[in-house]
Amino acid sequence: MSAFNVVQATVRCPVCGNEGGFSIQFKYGNTWQYTYSIGDSLRWGGNDIGRPGARRVVVEGIGGPCPHCGSDGLEFDVAVNLDRLVAVTPLLEERQTHSSEGFTVLEQ
Repeated sequence: MSAFNVVQATVRCPVCGNEGGFSIQFKYGNTWQYTYSIGDSLRWGGNDIGRPGARRVVVEGIGGPCPHCGSDGLEFDVAVNLDRLVAVTPLLEERQTHSSEGFTVLEQ
């Protein structure tokens, strides 16, 4: 398995709807098991995946387990603006398409 990073975020569980703390794995920036929080800037200059300095990026994330219902392997979108983690959004339905890179640049 390749390296990834983790963002810790308080979000609503897409299964039970309760708010709780989630650990969400994602592959963007210097992927080396770094742990981030919303508002943190990503590190670059190592095992890099992504495009440093992109204005708006959505990164595919997977997380869990839910502290309330125990659901695991949940899908999330991680929003990155100018290399800063700005939001985590739970997907309420299974992701229909996955990008081959695991992220989509919305604005260069």
